[in-house]
Amino acid sequence: MEEPVEYQMTGINQVQVNTDVGMTFPIALRSILRQAPNIIMIGEIRDAETASIATNASLTGHLVFSTLHTNDAPSAVARLVDIGVPPFLVASSIRAIMAQRLVRRLCTQCKKPTALSEIEMRALGIEPSQMKEAQVMCATGCDHCRHTGYRGRMGIFEIFIIDDEVRHSITKRTSTSLLRRRARELGMRTLREDGVRKVLAGLTSPDEVISATITDAS
Repeated sequence: MEEPVEYQMTGINQVQVNTDVGMTFPIALRSILRQAPNIIMIGEIRDAETASIATNASLTGHLVFSTLHTNDAPSAVARLVDIGVPPFLVASSIRAIMAQRLVRRLCTQCKKPTALSEIEMRALGIEPSQMKEAQVMCATGCDHCRHTGYRGRMGIFEIFIIDDEVRHSITKRTSTSLLRRRARELGMRTLREDGVRKVLAGLTSPDEVISATITDAS
């Protein structure tokens, strides 16, 4: 269920929203649920009705994938509550939350080794010990990448796994900062940390990661 359907995928039944004929996200979702599917993907949860239906579908045994607009993975909890889903339902229905952003991939034809400046290391939180086996690269530019130094994009990710303690915290309306702290205790790698891994592997540049994760600096 998408608005609009951007890519046709073989083997997947896709529905495009059409408000002119009354085909909205909630109406389409109710129709889909009557067919008892095992897996449902909702393009985006943007209102209370869609959020409520998606949450209840999750609680009745369906595997539901969807998207929200938030700064990071833990913030999705507050976003759902803000939309109108009761905290106890959020806690019961969510299994994992993944945040992602795109950074440009360095051109494989012209990237060249470089050294990180002290300012870049401090901005990205990189320790000198991490540089021992690093292959940091920088953009130069060639005909292959139209002299941009980059060709294509790649994702940086963070995944927040919801355990029983987190569910209890959500029910108690614990702040996002405390949820984020718990996620870190569970081993969640932040967007910036994942970006740093890709910088040290020579896949993207420090500037790209710093720009894409400016709100993750803390």
